[in-house]
Amino acid sequence: MKKSIKIFMATLVALTLAACGNENNKKSSSSETKTTQKSNVSKKSEKTEQSSESSSSSSSSSSESSSSEVSSSSQSGPQQAKVTGDNNTQRMAQIAGALKYFLGKDVLVPTKAGISSGVVNAYYTGDGNNFTVYYIKDTEGKNFNDPSLKDKVSYITFSKKTYGSEEEAEQAVNYISGEAEMGLPKVPLSGNVNATLNSGAGQRYLHWNSGKWSVTIHGSSVTGKDPVPTGRKVVALLNKAYLPAPDSRGAASFTAGSGSGNQKIEWNSGKAVYTIKGSNINSLIELAGSIQK
Repeated sequence: MKKSIKIFMATLVALTLAACGNENNKKSSSSETKTTQKSNVSKKSEKTEQSSESSSSSSSSSSESSSSEVSSSSQSGPQQAKVTGDNNTQRMAQIAGALKYFLGKDVLVPTKAGISSGVVNAYYTGDGNNFTVYYIKDTEGKNFNDPSLKDKVSYITFSKKTYGSEEEAEQAVNYISGEAEMGLPKVPLSGNVNATLNSGAGQRYLHWNSGKWSVTIHGSSVTGKDPVPTGRKVVALLNKAYLPAPDSRGAASFTAGSGSGNQKIEWNSGKAVYTIKGSNINSLIELAGSIQK
C-alpha cells in the first residue's frame, strides 16, 4: 500500500514538472516568434524608408535636370520658330503666326512681303508693348529669329511703340490737317485727289488728306526731284492696297526719287503707334495694306 502511494506521488510530480516544462517552452517559443516578427517589421520599415529616400532622390534629380534644360534653353538666345514656306506668301503667313505667338494674339501683323524676288526672312526685338520686326530680303530661307539675321540689312522695319495714354499716342503721329495750306496752289493727282503744293528754299511739299490719313511727298527743285510724279504713283498704289484704319490719325510721308530711306507710314491704335519704314514706296504700301489683326 505504501509502495503504491509512493509510486502515485512520484508519477504526479513527474506529470507536474512536464506540464511546467511545456508551458515554459510555449512562452519561450512565443517570445522568439514575437522577436522574429519585430525583427521582420524593422527590416521592412528600413526597406520602405530606403525605397522612399531613393524615390525622393530620383524625383529631385529629375526635377533638377528638367530645370537645367529650361534654363539652358532660355540662355541660348531668342527663341526661334520654323519657317518652311516654299514662297514668300507662305513664309509671311508663318512669320505672322510666330509674331502672334511671341508678342500676343492681338498684335497687328503684315501678311505680304512687299518684294517680287528673293526670300523673305525676319527677326524681332522687344516685347508685346514695344517691338521692332526686321524684314530681310535674302537668297535662302532662315527660321524666324535666326541669330545670323542680325548681321543682315533689313529692307523694311515694322514697329510698335506704346505711350502712357491714347492722347499721347495720337499726338505722336505726324498728322497734317491741311488747314494751314489754304490758298496754296492745287495739283490734280487723279480724278478725285487734288494735292496742295508748298514750295520754298528749293524744297517742294505735296500734301493731301484722305479720311483719317495725311499724305505728304517731299521733293526738291535743287536735286531735280519733282514730288508730283511720285504723288500720282502713291495714289495709284493706294487704290489697290488700303492702309490700316487708324483710331484717329494716320500719316504717310514719302520722299521723291528711288532709293530714298525716308519712306514712312504710321498710325495710332489705342495707346500705341505702329510704324513702317523702308526705302521702297511700293514695298511699304504693299506691306502696310496687308496688315491684319
